[in-house]
Amino acid sequence: MDSVTVSVLAIVIGLIGYVVSSAMVNRPRSVVRKKGDSELPGGLRLVWGLAETFAESAGSFNNNYFPQRRAIIENKLVIAGLNVPVNAIFAAEVVYMVAGSLIVALLALCFTRHPVLVLLAGFAGGGFGWLYPVNAITTLGERRQWLILKDLPFAIDLIASAMRAGVDFVAAVRYYVQKDKTGSPLAVEFGIVLRSMELGDNRMEAMAAMGRRVQADAFVAFCDAVVHGMEVGASLVNTMRIQAQEMRRVRFNLAEQKAARAASSMIFPIAVFIMPAMFLIIGTPILIRVFASGLAKI
Repeated sequence: MDSVTVSVLAIVIGLIGYVVSSAMVNRPRSVVRKKGDSELPGGLRLVWGLAETFAESAGSFNNNYFPQRRAIIENKLVIAGLNVPVNAIFAAEVVYMVAGSLIVALLALCFTRHPVLVLLAGFAGGGFGWLYPVNAITTLGERRQWLILKDLPFAIDLIASAMRAGVDFVAAVRYYVQKDKTGSPLAVEFGIVLRSMELGDNRMEAMAAMGRRVQADAFVAFCDAVVHGMEVGASLVNTMRIQAQEMRRVRFNLAEQKAARAASSMIFPIAVFIMPAMFLIIGTPILIRVFASGLAKI
């Protein structure tokens, strides 16, 4: 390698090492985590110090020019259970865009000195960097929704069993929250429902607000069914029993969908990793014999 390539690699490795060590030593200070709040994705923790520094300037720019995008990201933060300012997410996008552009452009210099190719590589790296923060939050929110739907049937059964034993709905929900020792997102959401009712909201308002926070279709249907049962005075025990059966059916359907996608998901790793290895294993002995026999010279 020439001196320019060595210098570029040294700069890139130094930048990556500095960012990683800084993220491990300086944890995010302004993010006050409450019980049950989701942890920031690792990639966002790496740049959170810089994101806090540029949060106000980036937030003002996005408020003026992209108000709808701000509302979308705020909604994604609610679904993911992240208690962080949206301005810091905007700043993290800028930081990742600049870092991605510089790192990819410097790496491109190791292979070519053509300015157009280097610029294109920088633009591509900046685009991927810009997309990362919101994609990480979206992935975290989808995982949180899946965990809630996975725990919901058991929670409904436990609450319904407590109600059949003679306690009311609020006491049954409190029993479930107290018995949960894992800090699951569903128990956290029911805990928020209890606090909302303690602050003056009625049961229907608290349940409807929980559905708006989670925003999974099956969970929203469960909350609507419970609210409707409260409005018409129907038996909540029967409502809970029916909803538990429905949630199990929904969870089974989701598992079937994931299993159906497994075959198509395997195409890329098979084509990239397994097939070349098979061709090497099968073809190498044949090529060795061809060259040894002299047929390759014909």
